Amino acid sequence: MDGNDDNRSEDSFSTAPDRDNTINSSPLLPHERLSLEQKLRRIILIQQNDKSYHQALCDIRDQVSISVLLEPSFYGRHSKTSVLVIATANNAYIFDIKALGKICPEMGSVLQATNPRKIMHYSHRLCDQLYFEHRLKVNGICDTFVEFSLARRDRTLCSLVEAISLVLEIDISELNINSKCESQRNFTGRPLSKDQMVHLGKIAILQGKLHDRLIYDNICKDIQHMSSKLSSEV
Repeated sequence: MDGNDDNRSEDSFSTAPDRDNTINSSPLLPHERLSLEQKLRRIILIQQNDKSYHQALCDIRDQVSISVLLEPSFYGRHSKTSVLVIATANNAYIFDIKALGKICPEMGSVLQATNPRKIMHYSHRLCDQLYFEHRLKVNGICDTFVEFSLARRDRTLCSLVEAISLVLEIDISELNINSKCESQRNFTGRPLSKDQMVHLGKIAILQGKLHDRLIYDNICKDIQHMSSKLSSEV
């Protein structure tokens, strides 16, 4: 790759055909809200390699995509993993890495496989931590920050909570965990409270919804329109 490739990429981005740079937002539909509430009532906390752990692995492996969170992750390799959160179409799982001692090899294999796809936000931070602490090179990543930037044609930083609030039209106060205690805000204290677990599960599930809205209602909206037009010509 020659030294002009970066410049050509920048030129391509800036000279692409003009289009509206506003995000198509839409609130959760009634059935999506009901599904979210049901999943939050049955969040599965995993603290040992037992039957629940293996059932979770089976569910996770069976998915096309999964939503992945790490806490804390803001500082990448300079943070020590406390919890790994994975939301599937069926459940939200909280893996207590402090209790488990490590990310077990079976889960490591899932994270390193191309499928299921891993929906993450600011994936560079999560991948940095997973590589330097756990020696895991994650594959099959769909980064919602990249999707958000493409959809609005703007690379300004935007946190996961901010993106969810904007795209799903949820008041940001509903997405933040209210605590003056740092160990509760970054999920390093134990035991994890019910409010903390509900918060983690909620953000993981909504990250998956954010991905769907950004892909199908924004980035691929022209494809959706053309598909609809084609189907009407029958």
